[in-house]
Amino acid sequence: MFNQTLSTEQQHVSDIFKRICTLCKVQNYAELERHLSLTSGFCEQSIEVAAVPYELIDNVAKASEVSFDSLLNGSEQTIVTLDGALLQAVSNGIIKSIKKLSMAGLIKGDNHTHEALSQLADIQLKQIKNELKIQSQVK
Repeated sequence: MFNQTLSTEQQHVSDIFKRICTLCKVQNYAELERHLSLTSGFCEQSIEVAAVPYELIDNVAKASEVSFDSLLNGSEQTIVTLDGALLQAVSNGIIKSIKKLSMAGLIKGDNHTHEALSQLADIQLKQIKNELKIQSQVK
């Protein structure tokens, strides 16, 4: 399959398998088939008929925390880190948002001090950092 010219659709499927090979740290389709317990020739057959292996992409994405879209389309994502000025801007935005929610009566409780609202903002920042970490793992 490597020595013949592929149609656009076949090339797309071939690129998907190459991305999965890279992710699984294998050198070729036979190794990938063994590594993922696929039937022998699965990759070549899928490429030949230009059949996108959606179920395989989904399984690999779930197992590796790599996005389905990145495996399907090869979209690269930039690694974003939340620190420095960006961290401060996001933190300030969250605090202001929480203050508005508090003033509107949407946050229950009596303790609406700046410190208490900042603690709520820190919880939100932690979750945002976790989401950015997950998204940055996209290959």
